[in-house]
Amino acid sequence: MKTDNNNIESLLGKGVNASDLVASFSKTMDLLSDGVLYLDGNWKFMYINEAAETHMSINRERMLGKELWDELPELVRTFFYEAFHHALMKETSVEFDEYYSANDTWFHVQAFPKNGGLLVIFQDITQKHLAMEVVEESYRTLFQKHPEAVCSIDMEGNILAINSAFKNLFPIDEKLFLGSHYKEFVPQNKLKSVEYLFNYAINGKPQAMEINFSEDVNHPFHLLITTLPIIVQSNIIGVYGIIKDITSERDSLEKYFEVSKMNELILESVEEGIAGLDKDFKVIMWNHAAEKMTGYTKDELSTEVFQQLFMKNAENNLKLGEGNILTIENLSKETIIRESEVSIFHKDGTPIIVEFVLRPMIVADKIVGMVCTFRDITEKKKSEELLYQSEKLSAVGQLAAGIAHEIRNPLTSLKGFLQLIEMSGNGKKEYFDIMNSEFRRIEQILNELLIMSKPQKLEKDTCLLNSLLEHIVTLLNTQAIIKNIYIEIEEESKNLFVYCISNQIKQVFMNFIKNAIEAMNKGKIIVRLKKDRSFAVVEVIDEGHGIPESLLDRVGEPFFTTKEKGTGLGLMVSFQIIEDHGGDIQLESKEGKGTKFTVRLPLREENRS
Repeated sequence: MKTDNNNIESLLGKGVNASDLVASFSKTMDLLSDGVLYLDGNWKFMYINEAAETHMSINRERMLGKELWDELPELVRTFFYEAFHHALMKETSVEFDEYYSANDTWFHVQAFPKNGGLLVIFQDITQKHLAMEVVEESYRTLFQKHPEAVCSIDMEGNILAINSAFKNLFPIDEKLFLGSHYKEFVPQNKLKSVEYLFNYAINGKPQAMEINFSEDVNHPFHLLITTLPIIVQSNIIGVYGIIKDITSERDSLEKYFEVSKMNELILESVEEGIAGLDKDFKVIMWNHAAEKMTGYTKDELSTEVFQQLFMKNAENNLKLGEGNILTIENLSKETIIRESEVSIFHKDGTPIIVEFVLRPMIVADKIVGMVCTFRDITEKKKSEELLYQSEKLSAVGQLAAGIAHEIRNPLTSLKGFLQLIEMSGNGKKEYFDIMNSEFRRIEQILNELLIMSKPQKLEKDTCLLNSLLEHIVTLLNTQAIIKNIYIEIEEESKNLFVYCISNQIKQVFMNFIKNAIEAMNKGKIIVRLKKDRSFAVVEVIDEGHGIPESLLDRVGEPFFTTKEKGTGLGLMVSFQIIEDHGGDIQLESKEGKGTKFTVRLPLREENRS
């Protein structure tokens, strides 16, 4: 609810101060069952309600003012990270379901950019996901656990799979069935009937028929065979054959009704919604999946309601009858209404996307009704959209990383020389302030770009490692001198040539030396170059604060860093570059003493001895 300034001033005039209003708002938000939190533009927690604290198993008082990715590092390599960055960088809201591993919970998350930050609202949907998994498992086990014999057949008539009940009913080696055409196992005098069932099913029309095989096997053997089309994305890809032995029930009308009921249960068990329509388009069969998808019971489905649900997109392709109502008279035996990505509304108003096939039912060469099979593809469409967005971000990330890495190194040199000029006292202070501010802004943008991808690959060439290190030290000495740090090169071996991508190797050693500078306030950094058989060995040794032993194994992991504003990507990329060049990196560090990185790179053949 909006409150204008006059109303606020009126409340304050009545003794209601601002802190009371904030406290009242916080109490109201704490009544919500949904988690609510607000992150500023630097990912710091600015507000956390009680539900968010409970859902995420965190202490909100401790979290306030802290950075999200530092406090909850398990979120970094998940869709939370990608979605939140997308929302903030693109200034667009996002909505998704994601699994939170820290407390084994699924959340439905909505994130909205607000005032340079991000408002996040989420709810626990773990039970809903568990229910969906149960349903999916039920469908997977329906085939094997179904009490009746079930087989799946491709469009060519080849048997793809059979369940255990099928093996019991037909005691033939399973290997003989799989891959064989169904006609090989059907007596010649019954082949026409079975072909009739199969052909109807591949044309989208479920059918059932009782066939007497007694004469063929020399004992009473009556089977009820039901065929159902297998529909995926509005395409029929095969047929389910459901076979029930009704020998003992043949002469019993009561048992015959039980068979009909069993077939009805089978239709109720399938994932697709199935609707049977009579010649007046009244719904005479409406399975459980159809009711669940639409929210309508069979009794609530009038002809008008059904056509509103499914026929809007088909009306432009059909010539309708009087009153603009679809009737049997409008249709021919070959009429097929097939629609995909049709938007319909659940009874409660929720929009869903379905695909459906509508075909006539023909008995004695007459159309007596129609069968509509349909399925909900809403989640599938959402997944496709998320995948598309992910691919776009990946492409942008690769381009951004290439630009960022090329700019970052010369930027470091420019900053160093600017600081030396500033220390000399020449020039106006306000100019230096503006330039330093703009340099920091460029670095911030580059850091964001570097998060998006790893460095691009270039062609390798012969490089003199001695000269490369001397150049790097010259560039970084300006930055080191400002902190009273001296960088010393110790060349125990001369003329060490390696086959490499020089810019990438330069990036690696700049990362190590810059990290050493940032870890020290004063002292000396040693860059030692030597030869070890067929390898060039470079050691970068600093006198900084070191790395705790418990964290050494994590160095090089993406997004792991001991620096307050680090991304962890520099070392990860460095490790990858050296690995791509056939080398390796070893790390030694003692807390409070310093750190040593040892890099080994293969020498060119002429350097080896």
